[in-house]
Amino acid sequence: MTKENLSKLFSFKTLYLALLAFVILHLILLVFGLSFTPILWNSWFFILCLTVLIHPWRIFYRIRDFQWYHLIFQFFSGLVALYLWFMAFFVLSIIPNPAIPINIDYHMQDKEIIIVRGFIVHSTYEHHELINPFIMKSEVKYNEDTF
Repeated sequence: MTKENLSKLFSFKTLYLALLAFVILHLILLVFGLSFTPILWNSWFFILCLTVLIHPWRIFYRIRDFQWYHLIFQFFSGLVALYLWFMAFFVLSIIPNPAIPINIDYHMQDKEIIIVRGFIVHSTYEHHELINPFIMKSEVKYNEDTF
């Protein structure tokens, strides 16, 4: 394969369409009362943020000549993107009833997944029934409140 064919094979349009297809598939699953687990959503969110960070820099380097100070700007923009990713990840973990289960703290126990919502002082444990390791029922079986 030539370099042009390889770049056409893997394009950012293809990646964005795959990420969008994942969201559409999740919306279809919601109609049937199912949802993807936080394992898949966390991976999806990380890939999306990484793509959004890399895509503009790839465009920038295509149209410009390489300069050493571009690396400094890329380093600082990478740090800012990392901080924004952590902040968004943290906020999505605290929201009480989000439509997508992006979460920092969750664990699987027998045939259920336990998602911890809230913050240090007040946490809620949502128990969801697992269909398989990647799909769970979207409706909460029961909640445990801790103070």
